Amino acid sequence: MHQRASRSIIACAIDHQESALVRLKTSGTDGYTLSGCTTLPHGINSFVAGREKRLLTKLQNACRAWKEDALALCVGTERLLPLPACFPEEVSQEEQRDYCRIEAEYFLERPADYGCDIANYASDHAEEQNRLLLFYPAEPCRSIAKYLSDDHQICFAGTAQLPLVHLSNFMAEPQVILELEKSSVLLTIAHNGALEKLAFHQVKSREEAEYFTMKELTENPICRQTAVQVTGSRADKAMLALIAGERSLTLKPLGIPPTLAMSNPQRFATSSPAVVKAISTAVMGLGKSDDRF
Repeated sequence: MHQRASRSIIACAIDHQESALVRLKTSGTDGYTLSGCTTLPHGINSFVAGREKRLLTKLQNACRAWKEDALALCVGTERLLPLPACFPEEVSQEEQRDYCRIEAEYFLERPADYGCDIANYASDHAEEQNRLLLFYPAEPCRSIAKYLSDDHQICFAGTAQLPLVHLSNFMAEPQVILELEKSSVLLTIAHNGALEKLAFHQVKSREEAEYFTMKELTENPICRQTAVQVTGSRADKAMLALIAGERSLTLKPLGIPPTLAMSNPQRFATSSPAVVKAISTAVMGLGKSDDRF
């Protein structure tokens, strides 16, 4: 097996309360080297509070250390509008975008206000090109990407869902992630790089969050067969105790699969959800470096 030429990418994850910037390089035949990792105690909440300029300036300054690298960006959202779709075989990335625009015209009242991530959607029929279109409010992702594009080619800008689904390529068992944010509950089940299940609920209270959390965990038996990765600002001790106390579930924090070969993660603090999302975005970017997506 020949050794591949080394490539590198920087990836930024702007989560709800924290942001992370990483630089990842390919290493050997199938491994990676983490050559940079920075976290900032500001996230999407800073944009809501009008403090976005400070965060963007810090991110831009950190990115400038690797001006030659392309940049992949994921931004947190608390609103997802999923829409199943079936594409013709062998469609290009640009054709997929065209199909998304057509679907958005029928599906959304103000389609120009939304971005769209295109996820592979597991199907019993391998010949079908099933996708799940994930529409999300375009701002602030669109503005952040535009700001950072002054110094870098932006190879991806969207939510963290596609990067996290991509991580399932490195796991033998299905990947189950439960994201609990202040106004949303999201359960995703992915395997071999494709979504098998996505359930999204907007919530207005803790009681609603608890109800939909337990509903999804109960209705999906896979949650009792494999560990559920739990993350989000509402994933506090009380919520985790409620989940663990009600069902025979194995819970663990959101993390990088141990089978993803990374030569030096001990050099950096990599356990925060923002860093995990940034690394997964970088891995996906390197995996698709020959194609804009």
